[in-house]
Amino acid sequence: MGKGRPKTVTASLGMDSGTLATDVAVRHHRFGVDEAPPRYDSRDAHPDPYDYILAGLAACTLISVRLSAEAKGFPLERAEVAGTFERCSPEEEGGQPDRITRTIALHGEELTDPERLKLIRAANCAGFKSITTGIPVTTVAADPA
Repeated sequence: MGKGRPKTVTASLGMDSGTLATDVAVRHHRFGVDEAPPRYDSRDAHPDPYDYILAGLAACTLISVRLSAEAKGFPLERAEVAGTFERCSPEEEGGQPDRITRTIALHGEELTDPERLKLIRAANCAGFKSITTGIPVTTVAADPA
């Protein structure tokens, strides 16, 4: 995403559906979001919002690592990212309410330790920076249709 080009996502939820499953549209893509059980008696019909945050971070990380490896000519054969979201109590970790752990595995028989370190540093993609620095959210009421 270039600077100054806003991204738009739309989501809808029918109040009479009897479920929290939400329909989401991004450009020509359609997918669902739900709450994970046992919260709100969810049916777990789709990944929950935090699953998508972790998926976005993992994908952004892998894209940055691959582009960096290709640009530097590093012999990276495969990379994997695992993400874990943990909700913490405000008293834990100096008052930090939430925590994400990102584990990056870099595979390549000829990949050296200095190359691995450079690729781990390259993993701090735009998505990582947005999550770790915070994004201001402005909420406006839409005109009733």
